[in-house]
Amino acid sequence: MTTSPPDARTRDRPTLAVVGATGRFARALVAAMALHDDPWGEIRLLSPRLTTSTLPVRGREQQIDVLTEHSFDGVDIALFNLPTDQTRPWSRCAVAAGATVVDASGAHRLDDDVPLVVPGINDAALAHRPTGVVAIPGPITWALVDAAHVLHRAWELQLLTVTGLIAADSRAEGGVSRLRSELSALVDTPKVGLSPGDVRAATSDLPPTSPFPAPLGMNVIPWVGRPAGDGWTTAERALEAEIRKILDIPHVPVIATLVQVPVVSAHSMSIHARLARPVHPDKVARVFTEAPALVVVDTPVGGEVPTPVDVVGIDPRFVGRIRQPEGLRHNVELFLSSDTVRRGAGAMLDIAGQLAGTGSPA
Repeated sequence: MTTSPPDARTRDRPTLAVVGATGRFARALVAAMALHDDPWGEIRLLSPRLTTSTLPVRGREQQIDVLTEHSFDGVDIALFNLPTDQTRPWSRCAVAAGATVVDASGAHRLDDDVPLVVPGINDAALAHRPTGVVAIPGPITWALVDAAHVLHRAWELQLLTVTGLIAADSRAEGGVSRLRSELSALVDTPKVGLSPGDVRAATSDLPPTSPFPAPLGMNVIPWVGRPAGDGWTTAERALEAEIRKILDIPHVPVIATLVQVPVVSAHSMSIHARLARPVHPDKVARVFTEAPALVVVDTPVGGEVPTPVDVVGIDPRFVGRIRQPEGLRHNVELFLSSDTVRRGAGAMLDIAGQLAGTGSPA
C-alpha cells in the first residue's frame, strides 16, 4: 500500500477506506469530502483492479491501491461502491478486520439485519447494525426519498404512485457512452424520427451490444432493470421496497413505473400521493421550502420548472408542478429532479461522520 502513515497529529484519528475508488461515484465522493468535516487521520483509496488512476484527496493526487485481504488492517470505516457480486466477500473481510462498512451497492439493502439509512430521515437506525454493515439506498431511490419523507411526516402517506424518468448514467459509463454514440449517429440523419424503424436503422451500425433494450437516442424506453415477475422490473421492485424500509411504511402501496430517457445524468420523478389528512398545494410548497436541500421551482408561465439539466452537478433537489386533482383533497401531484450521484456520495460521508462520532445528521 502506497498511502503514507499518519503523522503525530492524525495518528489518533479514525482511518477511512474508499473501496471501489474509480468511476463517477468515487469522484463525487472525494469532491464531497471538501464540503464535509475532516475527522480522518488516514484515507485509503482501494480498487479490486490494478489502476494507474489517482483521485484528489485533501488537495493532492492520491494513488488508488489494489484491494487485498490486508487492505482493511487498521481501518475504522470502509465506504463500499463495488459491484453487488463482489461486495459481500469483501465486506465480510472488512468487518472481520474491525471496520464498519457503509455500502452503496444492492448487496445488503434489504437484509433484515442491515439498516438502510438516509441521514436526516432515519439516523436512529444506525444504532442497530449487528453485521457491522450499513446500507444506503440505490440511485433511483435517492431521487424520491426526500420528497416522500416530507409528505409522510406532514400528512401520512397512504399511496405513492411514481413515474421515474431515469437518466442514461443509471447504466454507469457504458450507458452514457451508448447514448452519446446514438445521438452522434442520429444528428446527421435528416428527418430521422418521423418513420417507423428509422431510428433503429440509423443506429444499426453501432455495436449490437447495448445496455438498453432499444435505442435511447430520440426515444424513451419504459423498462429499467431486469424482469421481476408479473410485469415488474427489479428496479421498480427495489424502489418500492427501499422506500417502505426507510420510511417504515410496510403496508403503504408504492407503485413505480421506470422509464429510461435520453438524459445523461440526474433522474426525475412524477409523483402522485394520497395522504391520510387533507392537503393544499400551497401548504405542500411551503413545507418543501422549509425542508433541507429541497428547492421549490414552480413558475411554469415563466419557464421555471424542475429539469434534470438544471440540477446535475449541484446538491439541491428541485420540486415543482405542485397541484391537486379537483375534488380530491387528500391527493397531491408534483414533479422533481435530482442529481442522485451527489446525493448518495454526500450521504455516505454524513453516515461515516456519525459513525466516527464527529458528524451530525444532514
